[in-house]
Amino acid sequence: MAAAAGLAVAGLLAACSGQPGAAAIVDGEEISAAELQDAVAEIGPFLQGSSPLTVLNVLVQTPAVDRVAAENGVAVSDEDADALLAQLAEQSGSTDTTFGKGSRAVARFSLEITALQTLPNAEEAFTQLTEEVADADIEVSPRYAELVGDNEIVAPVRDWLVAAGDSSGG
Repeated sequence: MAAAAGLAVAGLLAACSGQPGAAAIVDGEEISAAELQDAVAEIGPFLQGSSPLTVLNVLVQTPAVDRVAAENGVAVSDEDADALLAQLAEQSGSTDTTFGKGSRAVARFSLEITALQTLPNAEEAFTQLTEEVADADIEVSPRYAELVGDNEIVAPVRDWLVAAGDSSGG
């Protein structure tokens, strides 16, 4: 029984396409656990609600947002993202303006979503974005999230954990 439980846990931990350290894989591109953790740590002080689940959701959607923004003429450069991050850091009184790939992607996502919302064809752009996310080949590590429906990322269900004092589990 213990061996079977151990195999089940090992299977869960290896679920992200056999790529150790991957928080998610989107269309073959890895979002590493380190990238996710760095982004949460770097932008957390500036953006409320920057949980691992929220940031992972943004990082997973960023490739689709980048494509839709580019197709609609509102793509944002890494330099624009860096400028936003520097501005946020300055407003919070921080002198550290060193941000990694994940933080830059979150900033670019924010700027592009805002730009898409101002378009005259915003509804069509967001329909396209929803379809692109739904059609993407996405895998997420069960450590961080679960995929449901049309590639919607939600908090992981950990029903295999037993609360202390609960003798009803297995």
